[in-house]
Amino acid sequence: MNTVSVFIHGSLTVLRFSMRNYLLLMVLLIPGLSGCKKSLDDQFLVPKRQYDLSVEGGFNTRFTTQYIRLSKPAMSPDQDPTPISKAVISINDGRSGVGGKSDILFKESAVKGVYTGTAINEPNYNGAYTLTIKYNDKSYTAVDTLRQVVNIVDDFLPLSTKIAADGKYNGTIPKHTFGYLNPNKWMISYSDIPLWNPGKFDQSKYYSYTHVLGSPNSLYPLNNLKRTFTLGKDDYITIYKLSLSERYAKYLYDVFMETDWSGLFSSVPVNATGNISGNVQGYFYAIDVDARRYKASEL
Repeated sequence: MNTVSVFIHGSLTVLRFSMRNYLLLMVLLIPGLSGCKKSLDDQFLVPKRQYDLSVEGGFNTRFTTQYIRLSKPAMSPDQDPTPISKAVISINDGRSGVGGKSDILFKESAVKGVYTGTAINEPNYNGAYTLTIKYNDKSYTAVDTLRQVVNIVDDFLPLSTKIAADGKYNGTIPKHTFGYLNPNKWMISYSDIPLWNPGKFDQSKYYSYTHVLGSPNSLYPLNNLKRTFTLGKDDYITIYKLSLSERYAKYLYDVFMETDWSGLFSSVPVNATGNISGNVQGYFYAIDVDARRYKASEL
């Protein structure tokens, strides 16, 4: 019994000594860990590059009204982009017109940061459309080529449908389809999915894309993003097909390499660089648009 008592007493002494050492160690480490966490937070939350402004929108052939949105990018997760007012914006359609008729002049709309202009000329296919922005005593320019779109009826639709037992049409729209002859952006509208509107800058979530290039990662493609729908045979679906210049298509592909296709086994990340000069984020586009309306039973 004496031996047992001595053993228990010794164990408790060691335990008390170990607990004191553990508590002391934690007291010494916690400030260091807090400092490390703060340093890591600062490192990950502070943007490596801070832009003067962000540009969204461009020129389209479907509507005469053109839209450009300017904003100051947010610098932290708890902030929203700030609309930019009092900028001077114009788009030149590449013609050598007399009296400035080749220029589309913009003015700020009732929505802060959103500028509108009216196109009066016919589309200048294969021409260079040039955006010019003057803001805060600085000038920014961008150029994109207007490529004519291949009509929807002359191309494959990036969707599939099948008839269910109840006579309804079930459809699937993959966000990305690879191996097409031409790169395009598509918007497919039905029921509660709105019609395409270049002045609505929140519609990007409805877009799907056809790419000339193949999947960026054959082992882990990470491209199983899709939309599904169910329609009656007489329900209508509207399909918009938007042309992309070669450079715009490459820009979007780079963007998806960092968003839709990023992952542990994906390709090496890239920096998606737009076509706007200076310290600006975004891409100014010139797009041709074709639109068709079908009944679900016609797909």
